[in-house]
Amino acid sequence: MLGVRHALLGLLLLLPCLGAAAPAHAKDAPPPTPATRLWNGRDSAREVKAWIKEYVGATPARRQAIRAALDRLGSLKLKSVKKHGKSILKVVRKAGAKLTKKSTQSFTHGGLTGAVQVLGAKKRRGLFVALHGGGQGVGDGKNALQKWSLAGGDCIVVAPTTPKKVGSAWNQPAIEQWVLALIDAAKRTWDVDTNRIYVAGHSMGGYGTWSLGSRHADRFAALSACAGGLFGSSRGIAPGHVPNLLNTPIWFYNSTDDKQVHYGSSAKAHEVLQALKAEGYPYVWKYDQYDDIGHGLPKKGLKPIVEWMLEHERDPYPKHVVWEPSRAHKRRFAWLGRPRGSTRVEGRIDGNRITLSGASSGETTVYLNRSLVDLAKPIQIVRGDTILFEGLVPARLSVLLETIAEDEDPACWYCAAVTVR
Repeated sequence: MLGVRHALLGLLLLLPCLGAAAPAHAKDAPPPTPATRLWNGRDSAREVKAWIKEYVGATPARRQAIRAALDRLGSLKLKSVKKHGKSILKVVRKAGAKLTKKSTQSFTHGGLTGAVQVLGAKKRRGLFVALHGGGQGVGDGKNALQKWSLAGGDCIVVAPTTPKKVGSAWNQPAIEQWVLALIDAAKRTWDVDTNRIYVAGHSMGGYGTWSLGSRHADRFAALSACAGGLFGSSRGIAPGHVPNLLNTPIWFYNSTDDKQVHYGSSAKAHEVLQALKAEGYPYVWKYDQYDDIGHGLPKKGLKPIVEWMLEHERDPYPKHVVWEPSRAHKRRFAWLGRPRGSTRVEGRIDGNRITLSGASSGETTVYLNRSLVDLAKPIQIVRGDTILFEGLVPARLSVLLETIAEDEDPACWYCAAVTVR
């Protein structure tokens, strides 16, 4: 509780850092709204703190109302963004669940509970998420921890057991959210380097790596899908996976004599990556196709794969992003907000000019910070020859709160946003 008080104390200086001003109350003025009370009443900081604390567990509608109220306060001065971001992050983290120091424990989120194996929880390190294989009634995190334990020399290894042991477990939206919540809990528990979070798995865990890792590729430094594959559609591999890996390297392998998992979807993913590379996109991947290891591990084991993965760190603010949305709960991918009426959106940043492309017919929100653009100067957003927006984009407390509460990532947050159509 003391930590929350100290974190919130930093917000006491909020009002002097807001760039807009509200008029003083006249005698005949109407009763003040909550927003105007924040400007004119003694309860200003107290109410802001209450909104931020409430936001963590609020419904989507209530969150939107809180952001709107914060927007009515005006803009933030750019020099105050870092200070307020740190204060908000502390409040958000204090409100969330944590893991324990035990090597075997359970984790509950969204009504689902599963066992978790933990290895190497010490000083500031990377986080390695190991997804187990199995199927109907089979598989557990202990097996995954054994396979990927060699990552424990450099990372905290977290090996969850899926709450529901079915063949498509890691691909189910509720379990996917459970794993993401587990990752957030690990970040609250240990001093995790969020630019060094990795996901790997074998068999069903390989499917899970493709499913979770590619849909949320903006969170991860590298992936490895072993003897797994991609869930398909009538036209081949399903959308929402391969293109998202523009900034996230992946190593995957299969064997043509594997009687449990066919190599076809991985071979197709390799072809898609080759085609994208030929178009000039800088994807990084390794694909090994064996003929004689069945459903097992490569003859050299997993060590070369783990060492390759750990060579990579996430770029938290890439200037080129490709996103094929496929999960309703994924509202933002890097600095691109979920587009309406789109199956794919691509964004490039060159100085203060942002170019959007892709099959988008609706609106898209672009999230910004000082690592991406110069917010003290006008921003231009274009699509083809059409200028969608041009002007200054103010820093706002509401955007800080929104993005920090979503990812709880000290290495990646945004303070400004503009929605274009």
